[in-house]
Amino acid sequence: MADTQEQNIQDIIERAEAAVRDAQRSIEESDDKLRKLGLDPEKVRSTLQAQPLDERQRDEAQALFRQDMDAVDREVEQEAAYARQRSAPRAPGAAVKRPRTMV
Repeated sequence: MADTQEQNIQDIIERAEAAVRDAQRSIEESDDKLRKLGLDPEKVRSTLQAQPLDERQRDEAQALFRQDMDAVDREVEQEAAYARQRSAPRAPGAAVKRPRTMV
């Protein structure tokens, strides 16, 4: 019985250590993502701890973030379409359009 208890305790300790390793890996990955975005992970953590959000506020913030990202994606697509239009080759013999002067 003592061996079984010790084995159970050892299993619990191993699972706890694995959970801690997973949590540390997750934190490191989050920090790397924040750094890639040009943010200081410590400042982000301190800001979030100073302003705890409830579930409704978190959902609202995520919705606003998605809206911003959608707007950025649309703007990038518009700029890409504009760049493609500017770089489209003219047909041979087509007249060159003279730019209009802005008043």
